[in-house]
Amino acid sequence: MKQLLILLLAATLLAACGRDGRKDVQILQTQTAAPTLHRMSDYHVTDTLRVGSRVYLATLHREAKDSLGIVEDENGERYVDNFYRLTILRDEATFFDRRFTKKDFASLLNADFRRNGILDGFRFRNSQDGKLFFSVCVSYPESDMTTPFVLAIGPDGSYTIEADNALDMGDMGEDEGV
Repeated sequence: MKQLLILLLAATLLAACGRDGRKDVQILQTQTAAPTLHRMSDYHVTDTLRVGSRVYLATLHREAKDSLGIVEDENGERYVDNFYRLTILRDEATFFDRRFTKKDFASLLNADFRRNGILDGFRFRNSQDGKLFFSVCVSYPESDMTTPFVLAIGPDGSYTIEADNALDMGDMGEDEGV
């Protein structure tokens, strides 16, 4: 009986150690989760704008695109940059159609905003002297640190972009419309 018990114990030890006599070692690897990429949600709104007696139909579309670059804040959070496409119809024909990215404002941004900001605000502001004016901003993600701009579209469809040093951007959220 004693021999049977020893034989059983030896078989158990051999099975536990494997065929080559080495003990199987299970290595536990901890996986660090890849940092989350934060994206603003896609946004699409259409609105009617008046310039004098003319009626325009403006559509604004926002989308986050990895190809536009990723910015990282001081806490290591990563954010995908956005583009906005503004399409304006006048008399049922395309009057203005342009895709804007942060690069369109780069010459008016300081180095820190070029590197760490995202294009995150765009809305209709007013019309005056036959022009349509839009407020646009490049901001640090999820912060109130922003660089505001004025996009002016002339009656011929040409446009200019200028720094807006006087505008209080207020809430550039999605409820603002075009």
